[in-house]
Parts: sequence; structure tokens; C-alpha cells
Amino acid sequence: MNIGFAHFLLRTKFLRAGLVGFVIVAVMSLAGCGGPQIQPLIFNAAPWQANESSTYQLTDMNGAYAGTARYDLTQLADKRWNLRREINSQGTQEIIAVDMSEKGFTPSDSTLIRIDKDGTEKVSAKYNGDEVNMELTTKLNVMTNQRVSIPSDAREQATLIMIARALPLAEGYAARLNVFLPVVGILDRVTLEVVGSEKVTTLAGDFDTWHVRIKTDNSQTEAWISKQAPYPVVKFIDSRNGGTFELSDFQPGQ
Repeated sequence: MNIGFAHFLLRTKFLRAGLVGFVIVAVMSLAGCGGPQIQPLIFNAAPWQANESSTYQLTDMNGAYAGTARYDLTQLADKRWNLRREINSQGTQEIIAVDMSEKGFTPSDSTLIRIDKDGTEKVSAKYNGDEVNMELTTKLNVMTNQRVSIPSDAREQATLIMIARALPLAEGYAARLNVFLPVVGILDRVTLEVVGSEKVTTLAGDFDTWHVRIKTDNSQTEAWISKQAPYPVVKFIDSRNGGTFELSDFQPGQ
């Protein structure tokens, strides 16, 4: 081989290696300045006690009174947790009950019942590893069944605002998790990020809180979670309808 040509090939090889190295560094630099630094998803033990109750006043996006909501946390005989949420708003009653594991809070089964002037609809879901089997009953009493594949680490959407209390929230904290909504059979990849520290005044009193932002590709919920154990959720703004939930009464469990 011609020595000059061999030198050219060797030089080109090093130039390409240098270019690749530059591209890798550039990509890493861009990744570092494009959003929060995601941390491993690790839940602490439940900060709440059995029979805890949180009651909220609801206002609509215009600030007008819209109803009430209540979250209850109880512990089952096998140590799993049951979360029950009841919302009464503008003529509609919605009750969701979810059984979830003691550690990690993955769901095992759930039931949603929604009642309004036109009747009652119901969605039942049973989780089995990487799939969920759903039974849907319409207001006309028509029943259908659906099976959906999901990641085995998915949590149920209705529990997210409460189980966020068990995360190691701190300045700069961010994590991602899979969240499933049985009523429409949708799986979302959620980013949960602490965006600041704020003092919040509610009907239940004043709280020093972490301001937490919960984002999907097309929604964003804002939540304020007390820094003091058992870390109650003192306020949140639901991304689906713009409604604000403000803590009006908190009864710690025992």
C-alpha cells in the first residue's frame, strides 16, 4: 500500500473518532440541559396510617364552588392498602376504590361507579402481572369485557396523587412512572417533578409544601404536598377539567 494513502486512512480514522466523540459529548450536554434529571423510581413505606381521611372543597376553573371530594385509606387483612375516592360535583357522584400492594402500591383490582341523573355506569378492573381485565357496564346495563396489556409496574391513575406522598420528594427531585386509567383503557408515561417550595393556605390551615408537577404528553396536574409527615396533599389542580381541590379537613389515621 502507498505510504501516503495509508497515512491518509489513519488520519481519517482519527478524525472520524474525534467527530463521533464530539457528537456524543454534544448530545450528552443537550440532554443535561433539557428538563429535569430523572431519578430511579423508589417508593418509601406508606407515610399514612390506616383509616386516614382527607376531605377537599372543589372549585371550577372560574373559582365557583363545584362540590366535594374525599379520600380514605384503609388497610386490608393481608396488609394491602385500599384507597377510596368519592367525588360529588354538579349532580354527579363518582366512587373509585382501588386495592394496591403494601409496598410499591401497584394495583390488584379496582372499581369505578359513576351515578348521574341518567343512570349508573361501572368499570371493574383486575390486574394480573402485565395485563388487566376490565368489565364495563353502561347506563343501559350493557356489559362488555376488555383485556389490555400494560407494564407490570403500572399504577392506577386514581391513586397517583396520594401515592406521590411516599416518594422521596426534595428540591430538584424528578421521576417517571407508568399510569393506567381503566375507564378509557389508556396507559400514560408520567413525569413527576418537584418544581419548588411554597407556603399554601387552605381551609384546613397553613402548610409548607413541595409544589409537584405531574405531566403526560397532553396533560399537566399541579399538586402541593406538605413537607411534614404524614405529607398530606393540601391542594391540587386537576388537568382534566381545571378544577381545584383544596383541603378542608384532614383526619390522620391510627
